[in-house]
Amino acid sequence: MRMTLTDRKVIFLQGPSSLFFAHVARSCRKRGAETLRIGFAPGDHLYWPRSAGRYLAWRGTPADYRAELRRLLERERPTDLVMLGDGRPYHRMTLDLLRGLRTQAPTPWIVEHGYLRPGLILVETWGMGGMSQIPAAFRASGAPAAGQGAPGVAFPGSFARYAALDVGYHLANLCAGRLLYPHYRPYAEDGPIREYAGWIGKGLALPRRRAAAARAAARIAAHRGPVFLFPLQLAGDYQIRNYGTGEPLSVILRRVMDSFVAHAPPDALLVVRQHPLDNGLAHWGRQVAQAGLGERVVFQDGGSSAPVMARAAGIVTVNSTMGLEAILKGVPCHVLGRAIYALPGLVSEGTLEAFWSAPRAPDAGRVSAFEAFLRRNYHVLGSFDGPGALVGAENLADRLALPPPPVFLHDEMERECLPS
Repeated sequence: MRMTLTDRKVIFLQGPSSLFFAHVARSCRKRGAETLRIGFAPGDHLYWPRSAGRYLAWRGTPADYRAELRRLLERERPTDLVMLGDGRPYHRMTLDLLRGLRTQAPTPWIVEHGYLRPGLILVETWGMGGMSQIPAAFRASGAPAAGQGAPGVAFPGSFARYAALDVGYHLANLCAGRLLYPHYRPYAEDGPIREYAGWIGKGLALPRRRAAAARAAARIAAHRGPVFLFPLQLAGDYQIRNYGTGEPLSVILRRVMDSFVAHAPPDALLVVRQHPLDNGLAHWGRQVAQAGLGERVVFQDGGSSAPVMARAAGIVTVNSTMGLEAILKGVPCHVLGRAIYALPGLVSEGTLEAFWSAPRAPDAGRVSAFEAFLRRNYHVLGSFDGPGALVGAENLADRLALPPPPVFLHDEMERECLPS
């Protein structure tokens, strides 16, 4: 049965480089809601047809945004705001303002690719990562027994479709950004031209990269001692920038490698795995080679992570979703940054130096309870583009119609999370 959104007004901020937010808006309108979009760049307007609702272009400066947003909230009286992630500058300013309003604020809904994969969309309120409500909410739930939640579905993916949508978004911004939005600035560390140049370079080097990946896989398979995994994240990812250790990823990588060589068993191997969406500009393989650690560390770019995960003695991560994947598979995990799963019974407590020689496996019962809690309360079936987008839009609209989860103050969340 379709849920109702009568008497609700939903404001959408920046979303995926696709029509997903437009689909969600139309699904909300079918349920009786009024919808509008605040756009910060031509690409936002490109993926917001009139059928999705009103479009308000923000052409002011970042310094003026907070005061203007407060006036807009007073004028429009929205009940809900929806945004992709909590890290983009305007999203952070929005959330900071709403936190100050407390009970008078509309509910901010944050969507992202699911913590659980495949085919699930994350739906949180008030913040992600180090500002997530999930750790405190899980504790307050009393760690319920495992049960059913949103099942994952592997919707057909297409890198070509994803790339075309992304290029369309950024091309609109490059061509008309400064003209239509005088104060527009790209939010990513690497601008689109530099980003695409990196991907072109990766494509041209594909035969060499595949050969190197095959050699790395063979070396890992032949290793007879314990294997540890350090999955690299995207250096510009807001999970690294806002909820990491405060260090550049290159510094973290070197610290992890040095710690491994100094404290891991002599027969252990460390696999440094590049993120599949890395644009190649950081040359992580070169950084690993220049560390001069010889046979102790192997760099892997491409190929499946499953063989490494299946035999891993442990995984070290800043706050990657691969850490949660490892925990769900019973693999010991040490977290360097702030993550929703950095909870007692799920990750190895103690120092990184101690982890190499005595990794502690997660508690199976607590893992099952945490996974079920995430599925039931924070995920809906769908994807941001392709066949899963319409499914996700309907499910997200239904989720907005349900009461939002309880809100925990940030100091309560800090007490629940393990220290980084």
